[in-house]
Amino acid sequence: MADVNNENQMAEQEEQVQGQEENQTPTVEELLAIVAKNKAENEKLKNQLSKSNSEAAAYKKALREKQTAEEQEAEAKKEAEEQQKNYISELEKFKKTAEAKARYALQGMNSDLATKAAEAEIAGDMDTLATIQKQHTDLLIKEREAEWIKSRPAVNAGAGTDETTVTKEQFNKMSYKQKVKFKQKYPETYQKYTEQWR
Repeated sequence: MADVNNENQMAEQEEQVQGQEENQTPTVEELLAIVAKNKAENEKLKNQLSKSNSEAAAYKKALREKQTAEEQEAEAKKEAEEQQKNYISELEKFKKTAEAKARYALQGMNSDLATKAAEAEIAGDMDTLATIQKQHTDLLIKEREAEWIKSRPAVNAGAGTDETTVTKEQFNKMSYKQKVKFKQKYPETYQKYTEQWR
């Protein structure tokens, strides 16, 4: 009997399974409704994805533009700082050159030599600076010699000649008394200067 009950139960279970299979199989209308529903959900998800992608692209574009603007601003700021540094270094160089030029001018250098010496000093070219200072020293020596020669009285050297340093113009400007003394002291020169009156 137990076997008969088992067989009955199995038969019932098979019938239930077959009934369920029949009940679980959707109809064509149900399948079309499910497909339409899935398409609608899929379309909705595509729209949401597209919208999200558009928003992300807009954010990326704005970020790129902002970064580009920031980079441009940083570049402009860097260039302005570089120009300012160059301007300041040029001013410092000009100041140092002017100070050095003034120092050399106080030593008696003419303007050209003082400028050249200052530029050589700023450039660190000590050979050129030494050459310029030697030129200055040579010029000073020549000037001093010329001044000394001009300030010296005339030298009357020789074996008693009647050479004099009085020029003909100076002789013509002399008074009568001076000309008499000049005649006594330098008779040959007197005769030479007065030949035109004879």
